[in-house]
Amino acid sequence: MDKKHGIMNAISNKLGRLMSKRGWSVYKLSRVSGITPNGIEVILQKKYKDIKLSTIIILANCFNMTASEFLCDDDFLFNNLDLYK
Repeated sequence: MDKKHGIMNAISNKLGRLMSKRGWSVYKLSRVSGITPNGIEVILQKKYKDIKLSTIIILANCFNMTASEFLCDDDFLFNNLDLYK
């Protein structure tokens, strides 16, 4: 990865990949997670500046993962992140 990105970009990218892998729509994830479709869209469109850990735990659980497993991705490596974006 040659360009640093913000944490929301990393979360959005990871969530998008997981949804794509399962063939899930925003509405399917909304039903499984209890997060509104608008809330999912806002995450996918990177409109949040920050996200609660509890939301990451909920989303990870939808994919039968722990938050640690969700965050275990090169996108989340410190050297790849601009934490001030």
